[in-house]
Amino acid sequence: MMKLLKHRIVARFALSGALIMALFTGCEYEYIEKPTLPPITTELKFSTDIIPVFNQSCNNAGCHAAGAIPPDLSPANAYSALTSGGFIDTANPSASIIYTVMHTGSMKSFSTPEQAQLVLTWIEQGAKNN
Repeated sequence: MMKLLKHRIVARFALSGALIMALFTGCEYEYIEKPTLPPITTELKFSTDIIPVFNQSCNNAGCHAAGAIPPDLSPANAYSALTSGGFIDTANPSASIIYTVMHTGSMKSFSTPEQAQLVLTWIEQGAKNN
Protein backbone atom coordinates (compact mmCIF):
# COMPACT_ATOMS: atom_id res chain seq x y z
CA MET A 1 0.00 0.00 0.00
CA MET A 2 2.82 2.37 0.92
CA LYS A 3 4.62 1.55 -2.31
CA LEU A 4 1.50 2.35 -4.34
CA LEU A 5 1.13 5.69 -2.55
CA LYS A 6 4.79 6.54 -3.24
CA HIS A 7 4.33 5.71 -6.93
CA ARG A 8 1.28 7.98 -7.16
CA ILE A 9 3.13 10.86 -5.49
CA VAL A 10 6.13 10.39 -7.77
CA ALA A 11 3.86 10.14 -10.83
CA ARG A 12 1.99 13.33 -9.88
CA PHE A 13 5.25 15.13 -9.20
CA ALA A 14 6.66 14.03 -12.57
CA LEU A 15 3.45 15.00 -14.37
CA SER A 16 3.40 18.40 -12.66
CA GLY A 17 7.03 19.00 -13.57
CA ALA A 18 6.40 18.01 -17.18
CA LEU A 19 3.42 20.37 -17.41
CA ILE A 20 5.40 23.26 -15.93
CA MET A 21 8.25 22.64 -18.36
CA ALA A 22 5.81 22.50 -21.26
CA LEU A 23 4.29 25.80 -20.24
CA PHE A 24 7.62 27.58 -20.05
CA THR A 25 9.05 26.12 -23.24
CA GLY A 26 5.84 26.11 -25.28
CA CYS A 27 5.24 29.86 -25.27
CA GLU A 28 7.40 31.68 -27.71
CA TYR A 29 6.62 35.06 -29.15
CA GLU A 30 8.03 36.56 -32.27
CA TYR A 31 7.86 40.30 -32.49
CA ILE A 32 7.77 41.51 -36.03
CA GLU A 33 8.61 45.14 -36.38
CA LYS A 34 6.72 46.89 -39.10
CA PRO A 35 8.99 48.65 -41.53
CA THR A 36 8.95 52.39 -41.18
CA LEU A 37 7.52 54.10 -44.22
CA PRO A 38 9.80 56.64 -45.85
CA PRO A 39 8.80 60.23 -45.09
CA ILE A 40 6.81 62.10 -47.70
CA THR A 41 8.83 65.12 -48.72
CA THR A 42 6.63 66.56 -51.47
CA GLU A 43 3.72 68.90 -50.83
CA LEU A 44 0.50 66.95 -50.90
CA LYS A 45 -2.64 68.25 -52.56
CA PHE A 46 -6.08 67.51 -51.21
CA SER A 47 -7.59 67.17 -54.68
CA THR A 48 -4.96 64.86 -56.19
CA ASP A 49 -3.48 62.99 -53.20
CA ILE A 50 -6.15 62.77 -50.48
CA ILE A 51 -9.44 62.58 -52.40
CA PRO A 52 -8.21 59.47 -54.33
CA VAL A 53 -7.60 57.75 -50.95
CA PHE A 54 -11.16 58.50 -49.89
CA ASN A 55 -12.53 57.45 -53.29
CA GLN A 56 -10.72 54.13 -53.09
CA SER A 57 -11.38 53.22 -49.47
CA CYS A 58 -14.06 55.34 -47.83
CA ASN A 59 -16.55 57.05 -50.06
CA ASN A 60 -18.56 54.03 -51.18
CA ALA A 61 -22.32 53.54 -51.02
CA GLY A 62 -23.30 52.88 -47.44
CA CYS A 63 -20.00 54.13 -46.05
CA HIS A 64 -18.87 57.76 -46.15
CA ALA A 65 -20.62 58.86 -49.32
CA ALA A 66 -23.10 61.75 -49.52
CA GLY A 67 -26.08 61.02 -47.26
CA ALA A 68 -24.43 58.03 -45.56
CA ILE A 69 -22.28 57.74 -42.40
CA PRO A 70 -20.56 61.01 -41.42
CA PRO A 71 -18.16 62.40 -42.41
CA ASP A 72 -19.21 62.76 -46.04
CA LEU A 73 -15.97 62.00 -47.90
CA SER A 74 -17.33 62.51 -51.40
CA PRO A 75 -15.09 64.81 -53.46
CA ALA A 76 -17.50 67.75 -53.33
CA ASN A 77 -18.01 67.63 -49.54
CA ALA A 78 -14.96 65.97 -47.98
CA TYR A 79 -12.92 69.05 -47.10
CA SER A 80 -15.73 70.93 -45.39
CA ALA A 81 -16.95 67.77 -43.62
CA LEU A 82 -13.47 67.11 -42.22
CA THR A 83 -12.72 70.67 -41.15
CA SER A 84 -16.14 71.65 -39.77
CA GLY A 85 -16.70 68.25 -38.15
CA GLY A 86 -13.56 68.39 -36.01
CA PHE A 87 -11.85 65.46 -37.76
CA ILE A 88 -8.60 67.37 -38.29
CA ASP A 89 -6.27 68.78 -35.63
CA THR A 90 -3.48 70.76 -37.28
CA ALA A 91 -1.98 71.60 -33.85
CA ASN A 92 -1.54 67.89 -33.11
CA PRO A 93 -1.84 66.06 -36.46
CA SER A 94 -1.34 62.54 -35.08
CA ALA A 95 -4.35 63.12 -32.78
CA SER A 96 -6.61 63.96 -35.73
CA ILE A 97 -9.65 61.70 -35.73
CA ILE A 98 -9.44 61.01 -39.47
CA TYR A 99 -5.86 59.82 -39.06
CA THR A 100 -6.33 57.78 -35.89
CA VAL A 101 -9.31 55.84 -37.25
CA MET A 102 -7.33 55.02 -40.39
CA HIS A 103 -4.09 54.20 -38.57
CA THR A 104 -5.20 52.30 -35.45
CA GLY A 105 -8.97 52.58 -35.21
CA SER A 106 -12.10 51.17 -36.74
CA MET A 107 -11.13 52.03 -40.33
CA LYS A 108 -7.67 50.45 -40.15
CA SER A 109 -8.84 47.37 -42.04
CA PHE A 110 -10.21 49.57 -44.84
CA SER A 111 -7.06 51.60 -45.39
CA THR A 112 -3.39 50.89 -45.86
CA PRO A 113 -0.52 52.26 -43.77
CA GLU A 114 0.54 54.25 -46.83
CA GLN A 115 -2.89 55.88 -47.09
CA ALA A 116 -2.90 56.74 -43.38
CA GLN A 117 0.57 58.25 -43.76
CA LEU A 118 -0.62 60.35 -46.71
CA VAL A 119 -3.48 61.74 -44.63
CA LEU A 120 -1.19 62.42 -41.66
CA THR A 121 1.39 64.18 -43.83
CA TRP A 122 -1.34 66.28 -45.47
CA ILE A 123 -2.54 67.36 -42.01
CA GLU A 124 1.05 68.07 -40.91
CA GLN A 125 1.42 70.26 -43.99
CA GLY A 126 -1.53 72.38 -42.83
CA ALA A 127 -4.52 70.43 -44.22
CA LYS A 128 -4.86 72.78 -47.17
CA ASN A 129 -7.81 72.69 -49.56
CA ASN A 130 -5.65 72.64 -52.66
